[in-house]
Amino acid sequence: MHVTNSHRWLRAAAAGISCRRRGLASIGAGSRPAEQVVLERAQGALEPLVDRDFAAAYTYLTAGYRAVVPLAAYRRQTTGPAQWEGAKAHSANARPRAASSRSRSPSGSACRPRRPVCSSSFVDETWVLEDGQWFKYEASEPG
Repeated sequence: MHVTNSHRWLRAAAAGISCRRRGLASIGAGSRPAEQVVLERAQGALEPLVDRDFAAAYTYLTAGYRAVVPLAAYRRQTTGPAQWEGAKAHSANARPRAASSRSRSPSGSACRPRRPVCSSSFVDETWVLEDGQWFKYEASEPG
């Protein structure tokens, strides 16, 4: 059987439609639900922030963000007078190419060193699928 370029295009389009019909189950995670993968990635991104390991947290950001914002600038934008004591990825919702996650700190997300005032709040994040992996979307502020 002779396969022309138009036949290859039709096969690729049919394969894409077939994958979309199967839903989010395998997007960026093999056979695991996308929501589970995003939740795990969100927790994975939070842990280095709690430990103040900005280089590790930086790897969870989109390639576009990392291309525009150097690690040193990200570190300056991320640090402040508050110190995270802990954080927990709470929930995730996924669509074919984007997802959102909600995280909170169970023991207080910010504590001032000299004044033991703690607070807890929810943080909503946007995640995008790039090359089969979920990355956290941040608005770029060039450093």
